[in-house]
Amino acid sequence: MAGSKRMSAAEKRSAILEIYHRTKQVYTEKEIVILATKAGVNGQTVADINQALVDDALVDKEKIGGSNYFFSFPGKKDFIKQQKYEETLASIEAAKVKINEANSKLADAKRGREEDENGERSKKLAKLAELSKKRK
Repeated sequence: MAGSKRMSAAEKRSAILEIYHRTKQVYTEKEIVILATKAGVNGQTVADINQALVDDALVDKEKIGGSNYFFSFPGKKDFIKQQKYEETLASIEAAKVKINEANSKLADAKRGREEDENGERSKKLAKLAELSKKRK
């Protein structure tokens, strides 16, 4: 083992997930520890990494009787990405609606504040600023 290379956490996660996706089987925790150890993952960290995959919804866990069974299929990752994509599109559409509403409110607010031909609005604003300075 002197020449073996240490695996990063991401490499361990992908190795364990690859076991699930390659075989498309259901495993107990003992079985996944054995298979992950054969794949080069340290046996002591397999349970933690497997639980992290369950927490991230990449691996499913079912308790049947007194045993926990773990499984993950390749289509699940695609399904999660598709859902996220659709949620993103929905949020973009909602943002576009808000932008359009804000632009219409801005246009309504600007109506009546246009500069007239004599430039009276700018003169009045300048006078207001001058009076405000004198007041302070």
